[in-house]
Amino acid sequence: MSGIYDKNRPGALFPSADPALAKGLGQLPELLRVILPMKEKHRKLLATGVRRLSGFLTTERDNLPPDYMTRPEYLAAYLHYFMPWNIYRQARLLQGLDFSLKPGSTILDFGCGPLTFLQAMWLTRPHMHGHQYQYVGFDRSEPALKAGQKIFMGLAGEEGNGWKIQTEKNLGAARKSGPADMIVAGNFINELNAPRSAPGEEVSAEDVLLQRWSNLLKPDAAILVIEPGTRSSSKQLVRLRQSALATGWKVVAPCPHAGECAMPGNRGGAWCHFNFSPVDIPEWLFKFSRKVKLPKERASLSFLLLTRGDTPPIKTATPPRPNKGEGVVRVISETFDLPADQMGRYGCSDRGLVLLQSPKNKMAGPQPGDLLRVTWPSKIQKDGKSKAIIVPSTSGGYKGTEE
Repeated sequence: MSGIYDKNRPGALFPSADPALAKGLGQLPELLRVILPMKEKHRKLLATGVRRLSGFLTTERDNLPPDYMTRPEYLAAYLHYFMPWNIYRQARLLQGLDFSLKPGSTILDFGCGPLTFLQAMWLTRPHMHGHQYQYVGFDRSEPALKAGQKIFMGLAGEEGNGWKIQTEKNLGAARKSGPADMIVAGNFINELNAPRSAPGEEVSAEDVLLQRWSNLLKPDAAILVIEPGTRSSSKQLVRLRQSALATGWKVVAPCPHAGECAMPGNRGGAWCHFNFSPVDIPEWLFKFSRKVKLPKERASLSFLLLTRGDTPPIKTATPPRPNKGEGVVRVISETFDLPADQMGRYGCSDRGLVLLQSPKNKMAGPQPGDLLRVTWPSKIQKDGKSKAIIVPSTSGGYKGTEE
């Protein structure tokens, strides 16, 4: 591999934060002071609430109160810490996707909380400003929905009046919204009770969920599911992926193929998720994260983008048709050390798990989420630990794909 890989070229899923994103995140502290005024004694307890909620959302998942977003202590914690980080993570992903939503399109957002995805979309899609769109957010916490509407209007100002924002506590109301162009579910399926199938039917919870969503969408549509970068969330997305492929949906990203998942998250094995450095977060979020003793050296997420029809509302870099002896690989991991002064990155391909191997150097290389075209070695060798196909840069290298 020679030269510096440009992560802003086609194929990069997580380009650096746009200035508009940084500016919007920088406005949040003042907006929250107006939207959610707190007495000094309650503000002093904010760090404790953030740490307690973090425990519920991670190691103490079974004790998570089902109505936690309706409780003032946890809502305040969520808005001040978790929401900004979720906006940042989702926005970094959205910057790597090509939105082709036509004016008048409808988006259904399940488990929207304080309209996190809506905030991220507004901050990263300036070409959609000034046009009319319908957004319907569903969440069982009315306080979170109300706070999200106020935050959106604070970020968007009068320009946001062109977007019709509707919120619903009842998921069943989605049937009344008319066929939608896109469904979004952020941090949703990991908190969702498994839907029940009809008696006698041998279908998975993911089959049932995908069928319900499919019935709410137009023939040309997209589904974007964004989850925490945990093993359990990734395994849920793998099952959803299987259901999608079995029912005619196209898996657009992150998978560069429609074959068996190379990183299904089985015990002791790797799972599909992406980490990236949050070096471009605003200073206040960096300081607040340290204050609550939950700093983040890496932002992490798992996701799945599904489309159907000839003109779906979202696109991503299209894997080129490989030449003879070539393949397409999605970089999954950050770099890690290998013996003999080498470094490696894991990737996914239609041949299975790939280990991209190159000499250690100070040059930037492919980043998590990047889509690469590789030249397969003439003699295939596999890593003894992971069983991944080894692709050394000396075999012809790898480079970013083109549209």
